[in-house]
Amino acid sequence: MKLAGGEDLAAKIEFIHPDDDNADDRTVIRVPLSKPVKPGEKITLDIKFTAQLPRVFARTGYWASFALVGQWFPKIGVWEQVGERRRAQAGWNCHQFHASSEFYADYGDYDVTMTVPAVYKGRIGATGVMTFERDNQNGTVTYNFAQQNVHDFAWTVDTNYTVAKRAFKAAEQTTQAEIDEWSRRLNLPADQIRLKDVDVTVVIQNEHRDQLDRHFKAAFNAIKYFGLWYGKYPYDTLTVVDPPYNGGGAGGMEYPTFITAGTSWRAGRDQNPEGVIVHEFGHQFWYGLVANNEFEESWMDEGFNTYSTAKVLKTAYGADVIPFGFAGVDWFYFPIEIPHPLEDRIFTLQGEFNDPILTPAWKFYDSTSYGLNSYPRTGLTLNTLERYLGEDVMARVMREYQQKWRYRHPASQDFFDAVNQVTGQDFAWFFDQFVRGTGTLDYEIAEVKSEQPEAKIGVYDKEGRKTEIKEPEEKNRDRNASYENEVAVRRVGEAWFPVEMLFTLKDGNRVSAKPVNMRDGVIEYQFSDSKDGRQWNDAWAIKDRWKKFKFTTESKIVTAQLDPEQKILLDANLTNNSKTDSTGVGGAARWSSGAMYWVQVVLQAFSFLS
Repeated sequence: MKLAGGEDLAAKIEFIHPDDDNADDRTVIRVPLSKPVKPGEKITLDIKFTAQLPRVFARTGYWASFALVGQWFPKIGVWEQVGERRRAQAGWNCHQFHASSEFYADYGDYDVTMTVPAVYKGRIGATGVMTFERDNQNGTVTYNFAQQNVHDFAWTVDTNYTVAKRAFKAAEQTTQAEIDEWSRRLNLPADQIRLKDVDVTVVIQNEHRDQLDRHFKAAFNAIKYFGLWYGKYPYDTLTVVDPPYNGGGAGGMEYPTFITAGTSWRAGRDQNPEGVIVHEFGHQFWYGLVANNEFEESWMDEGFNTYSTAKVLKTAYGADVIPFGFAGVDWFYFPIEIPHPLEDRIFTLQGEFNDPILTPAWKFYDSTSYGLNSYPRTGLTLNTLERYLGEDVMARVMREYQQKWRYRHPASQDFFDAVNQVTGQDFAWFFDQFVRGTGTLDYEIAEVKSEQPEAKIGVYDKEGRKTEIKEPEEKNRDRNASYENEVAVRRVGEAWFPVEMLFTLKDGNRVSAKPVNMRDGVIEYQFSDSKDGRQWNDAWAIKDRWKKFKFTTESKIVTAQLDPEQKILLDANLTNNSKTDSTGVGGAARWSSGAMYWVQVVLQAFSFLS
């Protein structure tokens, strides 16, 4: 390591371990300079290094003639200015290698020349644009790839590759109706919605050539929908890599303009490789264009992408598909419509939260906690936020955040600020509980009373005659009297949420209760009767674990339901969200309702297993 044309720095190298006390960690070096680099000055480092590729296990390595070369060169740490990522003092941000985390680097311009054995001629893929190919006289071939404004570079070779190229033509892949729709929903000019053409390359194993259409279609769908929603993909190229059998550890990874996918020997209708390609392309936006520090805030990368990937797959491919197989053969396929966050719920709510979502990668309880919080729990949290805000408002939030922080390094608070800015509200209550906190969210309908008042014992003047009531039996109730209702709602978990309520009456009418304000530690509710339009207000103190809502109706309450539109996907137990008066519905209806519940349970289990 030298300053170009000057001082030899190799003797000054020292290993440091800023994240823990592991003195044997040799993944970060510090090299002091003889004199400081002043503001506006530049230095050029000349570094010679050797990288030994491992047998593929994770991310990078080789198998047979295949090589995926990632994380292969010394990276300079990120110098953060005062205020960047809420930093109080300027300084370096450079973490040790942590197996659970991805990486953090600054943007730069890459101009990379590689010389490889001639057997790899025409079977190479890399970040950026290929600028030249040169045959040498010594049995080698030299390539050059260049890309500006990215923060990493990776490449691959394999003698078994088929290299195919197709162009994503924006005018063909998007319609004017789609541009107009997103112009309206995002409240932006149509020119800001239109996409650009992209040259897409797929380097695929020869035995998977019949899957080329699927690879290109998945890449095109990703470019289209991420672009329409969050802003156009700005680079000229995208390369999709299909690693070989026994090289799968290199699959499912993301680098700028370069992603690794993976597929099956026999492709079924299980959205593989589509799911992997869409997900890894999504990292071009969440980590690539908006470069959060994944060491410290992994949820802003993996979680945002979990949320976005599910939306693209649902939009582009529709219902989930479950193959029904026997003896190794899929006899038929069963399409089912399931809300796309279902899988996130299954993984997220299978156990207790040991850590907040916002936890540095190396400080999670274990790798399971890292994975749960970084992927499905964040996806479920963002979907809950979307259902609470509405799809269009959430779309504007994500677009605003993506565009404002492109080619920069945001922190979690920068996303929180984007939500507050777009909505005009303070959502600290949401993020403090569900991103910074570990509390369980669970509400239940504890008790429902809906009765007509009993006639009091005594002598009454009724229709001009004296009437004596001797005992308060059911037969003495006034059939025309209104019903007095008392519904007890209980907050079982530690977390709270402005939950909506719906009460269905025996005569078919409904009473809804919606939170209309939150202030001074109180949630204010507005009740509305669908029959006569009558409205009234009530309130629930946030600190209180339960609330009994009392009101009158002209008919008996048959069903009381919390969160009727299923906005609160973080609710840990949906089975306690409603109570039904069994006398108010027929036996057949009760039986079919129970049967459908178990059908859903079985389908969810199949979905999980597949």
